[in-house]
Amino acid sequence: MAVRQLSLWLQPEQAAAAELDAVIARLAAVHRTAVFPAHLTLLGVLEQEPDAAVSSLRQVAQLLDPLTARFDQTRCEPAWHRSLYLAAVADPTLRRAFEDAARMFGLRGKPAFDPHLSLQYSELPVADKLRLAASLSLELPMTVRFDRVSLWHTPGSDAGRWRQLADCPL
Repeated sequence: MAVRQLSLWLQPEQAAAAELDAVIARLAAVHRTAVFPAHLTLLGVLEQEPDAAVSSLRQVAQLLDPLTARFDQTRCEPAWHRSLYLAAVADPTLRRAFEDAARMFGLRGKPAFDPHLSLQYSELPVADKLRLAASLSLELPMTVRFDRVSLWHTPGSDAGRWRQLADCPL
């Protein structure tokens, strides 16, 4: 049986994760929104058998080396899943990681890739999101090193129900 709503994440090294997780937790506490681990989604909304997906995850981990992403803007959108985030520059290394992951997971066609690191998932009005973006204590541009890739079950918009299925170092 295929599991719906699997996601493949790059996860930051420990120091960067701690800093970003603290920002996410602060925003969540102030606005009563979801707390979730800092990540950059390589592939979202996958549907595969769990064992096959874990096998594909391991193949991706073997292909990739730790990589860095440069975040140059804070953005917000009305959509819950792109509420408030750091926009990443889609450089060749990051794009190649996405393409390798898409190939290992057997995705066909040209899936969209707009790399970002979410800071908040919410349905707040855009004006409130803009105020939040202006109040962030993150200095941009920011470079983050990612040293793990993980597979998550992300059913729906309740991040409290999200579960990590597997994790591999790069």
